[in-house]
Amino acid sequence: MYEFHQFRYDEEQRLLFRDGVLCPLEPKALETLHALIARHGQVVEKAELMRLVWPDTVVEDVGLARNISLLRKALGEEAGACIETIPKRGYRFVAVETAAPPLAAPPVAAPPVARARPVWPRWLAAVGLLAALACLVYWQFYRPSRFLGGGQRLASLAVIPLETLSPEWESVALARGLSERLVVELAKPEKTYVVSPGTVRRYQWVGISPAMMGRMLGLDVLVEGAVQRAGGRVNVSARLVDVHSGTMIWAENFDRPSEGAAEAQTEMARLIAAQIGARLAR
Repeated sequence: MYEFHQFRYDEEQRLLFRDGVLCPLEPKALETLHALIARHGQVVEKAELMRLVWPDTVVEDVGLARNISLLRKALGEEAGACIETIPKRGYRFVAVETAAPPLAAPPVAAPPVARARPVWPRWLAAVGLLAALACLVYWQFYRPSRFLGGGQRLASLAVIPLETLSPEWESVALARGLSERLVVELAKPEKTYVVSPGTVRRYQWVGISPAMMGRMLGLDVLVEGAVQRAGGRVNVSARLVDVHSGTMIWAENFDRPSEGAAEAQTEMARLIAAQIGARLAR
């Protein structure tokens, strides 16, 4: 705040008061007054004054002269004692101003203190949401149908497609056919639950390991193995692996002549399934 004569100038808000009454002045006129008061007692050249008032616009002297005229009209009789014209140069603010304390602002009531809300309802809501999501996932993906028999089950298992250790197409076809027939033989006991080969292939397609698939599906064991043709014979290795520990429960090799190996698929599948069933029953 600056006071000169009966005027008070608010530097922060760019407002001019006369005896406490606001003087209606245009913004550019107030900017001109501000530039002069800020350089009190100094000659402010016209070019500099126009640059301060219109920093981004090129104007003529007539705009500056109009602002000075508006200021002198607002200052009235005190205009000559406030703004001095320096011919061919500019203007100078010559009024003796004194810094005045700002007008006292009305007291502001303190905002009400917000009461802290307990955090535990949010945690309860989050836990409830997670539980509902888990129930939905179980109901959609893992809930057994009503067609599965009740009572104590023997085991839940999945047959991982047998690997082919030989490049011949006959070995690939033999491994696929033996895997499919092994699923059929293992599913014959009523209390043995076998995951379908299509489900196993979908998990393999998205890159989920057999061990993780077994945990996600709630299985007990996995059946895996390999097929190899060499020296006129076909060798099939089969393994029974615990899902949770990864420990091999049972393993066996089956060897047959390569002639008529395709016809022997059912025989080998029955033999492998019988030994696995006996091991699980034990």
